[in-house]
Amino acid sequence: MSRERSINPARLSRGLQGLRGRRDPAPLAGQRSRTANGLGDVHTRKVLDLTIRLAEVMLSSGSGTADVVATAQDVARAYHLTDCLVEIFVTTVFVSAPPTADSPPLTIVRSVNARSTDYTRVADLDRLVGRITSGGVSVDEAHHAMDEISEQSHPYPRWLATFGWAGFALGIALLFGGTWLTCLLAAVTAGAIDRAGRLLNKIRTPFFFQHVIGAMIATLVAVAAYYFFGLGPTTLVATGIVMLLAGMTIVGAMQDAVTGYMLTAVTRLGEALFLTGGIVVGILAGLQVAELLGVRIELHVDATQMFITPNQPLPIALAVFGAAFAGLCFTIASYGPLRSALTAGVVAGVAELVLIGLGGAGFGQVVATGIAAVLVGVFATLISIRRQAPALVTATAGIMPMLPGLAVFRAVFYLAVDEDFDDGMQQLFSAAAVALALGAGVVLGEFIGSPLRYRAGRLGAFLRVEGPPGLRRAVGAVVHLQPAGEIPPVRTEGQRSRSVAMEPDLGDDQLSEDTGGSGDTPSDNSAHPG
Repeated sequence: MSRERSINPARLSRGLQGLRGRRDPAPLAGQRSRTANGLGDVHTRKVLDLTIRLAEVMLSSGSGTADVVATAQDVARAYHLTDCLVEIFVTTVFVSAPPTADSPPLTIVRSVNARSTDYTRVADLDRLVGRITSGGVSVDEAHHAMDEISEQSHPYPRWLATFGWAGFALGIALLFGGTWLTCLLAAVTAGAIDRAGRLLNKIRTPFFFQHVIGAMIATLVAVAAYYFFGLGPTTLVATGIVMLLAGMTIVGAMQDAVTGYMLTAVTRLGEALFLTGGIVVGILAGLQVAELLGVRIELHVDATQMFITPNQPLPIALAVFGAAFAGLCFTIASYGPLRSALTAGVVAGVAELVLIGLGGAGFGQVVATGIAAVLVGVFATLISIRRQAPALVTATAGIMPMLPGLAVFRAVFYLAVDEDFDDGMQQLFSAAAVALALGAGVVLGEFIGSPLRYRAGRLGAFLRVEGPPGLRRAVGAVVHLQPAGEIPPVRTEGQRSRSVAMEPDLGDDQLSEDTGGSGDTPSDNSAHPG
């Protein structure tokens, strides 16, 4: 009797396995491709070359690592290469096709050494990726389009970009409450810094020394204005600092950290810190020159007042206009399309208005800046799903007016000139906290807005424009793409060479959500940091 009542583990296990219900798929770790893909080495090489060229342009423009990986894999899948592996380690890009039953593995490696901010090129790349994932574009046609994108010169002449930087500095000086003379000098200083940077870049001067020279120019102009016109140096130097900080990829670094690419994130943050050190050296050099010339600068600023915002209608209006004008001019200086510049200016102005409102309500600078940056991230997502501008363009330009230029200058001045360690460190930590709040806030805003890309019910359907996405923003609820409908077997060279239409894979993504985001999808499995 006791033997009949005893539980048989094998029978119990079979009984549990026989229960009905949806099961999680097996993880991809350790699996191999046992079937032939029938694509051929030539086609595979062309697709890998296309994806790595696309990744190189995105990475050099400041895109996040996860964005580059997701976009490159979308393009590879559109050309029937469903198991393409894309890995990025700091500035090195690896794309690989694993071995199949009829072909050996193929791998291409490129190093992204040159950085060039051209938002028109980013917008053109966004449209090209949208065409590829809509179907019907051959690999050769895509390569030809990439040739045109990567080889074309900037859309605007150099003098217009210099005027863009001058306008950016004028808007920042207006935001800081500068007089008309201060704004004019700030614009002239920004133009001088831009031309000096172009000259130094021609002779391949390292970026550290370019920042040293740029900060020194701003400081010397401020010293001259202080000596001849009695203008306070803070606004002029802080404007130059914001201009130099604008080239740093703080948002991309924070996105890399959030999406799991920690090594690349640490490298980007380290680079930003190192270049900020160049700015500090330039300021110190300028102040040393002023001291040798017998010019003694005094700052009449209360270091405990970390966050000062205007509280009268006219100063508030001027600050908001200055932020909007700075965002617009920054996009022009970065060779962005006019439509993108207008939307970026509006977003920057709205973010500054929110920042002033939160400051007036008693919020601290870090919290208020973070909330304003979250708003920028949400707006960047909305604008991108409306196909008005890539999210990278709007997000970057929207936070530029909030960069902590004032805190950096005050920290350097208190530490080096007044030898006030406590106040200097207080300002220094404030600058670091604001910079991190900007980067993290934008990423959080895009995370909050990410369901609008393919979900959010009627609201999402009302806001978005139908069709495959262009450049991906791999933050939040990332929806992978899959071929639309039933794809016939690939039999001819013509079928292989043309892309297939892609559509959101909401079913698999919903399964991933139901199972707690186990990450057992091809894209997630290949998105781990190198």
